Amino acid sequence: MIKDRLKSLAKYVLKTDKVIDIGCDHALLDIYLIKHNIVDKIIISDISKNALEQGIKNVDKYNLSNNIDARCGNGLLVLTSKDCIDTIIISGMGAYTILDILNNDYLKKITKLIIQSNKDYELLREKITQLGFFIDCEEVVEENNKIYINMIFKRGKSNLSAEEILYGTNSMINKEIYYKYLIEKYNKIYKNSKDIEILNKIQFLKSLINTN
Repeated sequence: MIKDRLKSLAKYVLKTDKVIDIGCDHALLDIYLIKHNIVDKIIISDISKNALEQGIKNVDKYNLSNNIDARCGNGLLVLTSKDCIDTIIISGMGAYTILDILNNDYLKKITKLIIQSNKDYELLREKITQLGFFIDCEEVVEENNKIYINMIFKRGKSNLSAEEILYGTNSMINKEIYYKYLIEKYNKIYKNSKDIEILNKIQFLKSLINTN
């Protein structure tokens, strides 16, 4: 059974997208995308042979091996010049791992990134927009008392303000959940540091909640 956190990514995939799901784990999202006719074909990859083998078992269980091409390897390195991928899905990884994966020449062919991380959102906004993408949409998803942000980047220029890097853009869905998460995070920092800049961030975030 696919979790709501993963299912929330599906609405950002279009029929015309040529997709690779990097770090596919058990391939549950990819099976969902095929079975619901969201895409006809998809490439999945995982650096873990054991994880990919489990994914392949799930693919075979639903007789989808003709639709799902499984490859073991590190990120975009599994792609060749014959592949025509334009969309990348990455979920369940930290920001630094995601950025390391994107540090690849194949990225020049990519027009859309569907990223889901559970921390370091500021870093992802800053660094991925520097790679030639803009934030099309962000969505806060809560599961098991953890928050995740779906970050949809599309090819194009971006000039994010310092506040947008820290707190997200106006396109963010369920933004109050994210603001409350940041307030809790900053309160812990302020408790130890008594840093006036951190206190100002807390007060600013509270004002955003009150005006939404």
